[in-house]
Amino acid sequence: MTGDFPALVGTIIHHCGALEFLTNNAIRALGTDDILSTKLINSPFSKRIDVLRHLLKARTKLQPSEIDNLCKDLQEIAEERNVIAHNPIVHGDPQLKGTPRILVVRHTPESAHIKKEITREDLVSLANRTKTLLETFVRLIPSSTQTK
Repeated sequence: MTGDFPALVGTIIHHCGALEFLTNNAIRALGTDDILSTKLINSPFSKRIDVLRHLLKARTKLQPSEIDNLCKDLQEIAEERNVIAHNPIVHGDPQLKGTPRILVVRHTPESAHIKKEITREDLVSLANRTKTLLETFVRLIPSSTQTK
């Protein structure tokens, strides 16, 4: 079914927004300087993920492997979200037999070319991964308030 393609994109964007919100709240909760925490919240997400990693390692009882896995997954999903958000969606193109796709387009000085296509199945997989990461993050948050 192709009718759920826009909903899948929306679900992924929504989940990613929630992950950023949780990241920001964890930085605020674990940070010791309100001014720096407030400034940091406006930084690129990759920088916030890096700061979160350091704060969780320095100020929680979470296992380093849990922290590294969480932050690695956050970074990967953030990158995939950017690909989805910043590339064209095609729907109803006869060459694609009506199947919607996100076309990952790369521009060169001479032309533009499609580097890859993101399908509905790819979006379902990413939506499931973002949901799982949200659940993991929420599960770890109570632990993040317990200092070493």
